[in-house]
Amino acid sequence: MRFLQPSTVFLAAAIPWLMYIVLLCPVLGLAADFTGLVVSVLDGDTIKVLHSNRPERIRLSGIDCPEKGQAYGREPRKLPPC
Repeated sequence: MRFLQPSTVFLAAAIPWLMYIVLLCPVLGLAADFTGLVVSVLDGDTIKVLHSNRPERIRLSGIDCPEKGQAYGREPRKLPPC
């Protein structure tokens, strides 16, 4: 019976994690922080925010809301302003 060397096992386990980190790091750099006035609500998880005197479309992550074509998809646009 042939056994793998500990360094070979470690390398085999580390390669997927290293690839994941290398591929994920550029995506994390794309996020930006800014503040601005919400000028419109497109649907429950998408808004337009005024940034540098022009509207920027922002999609909110982690929000589970119906899309426009689904039942109650137009309801978020009907909410009164705060």
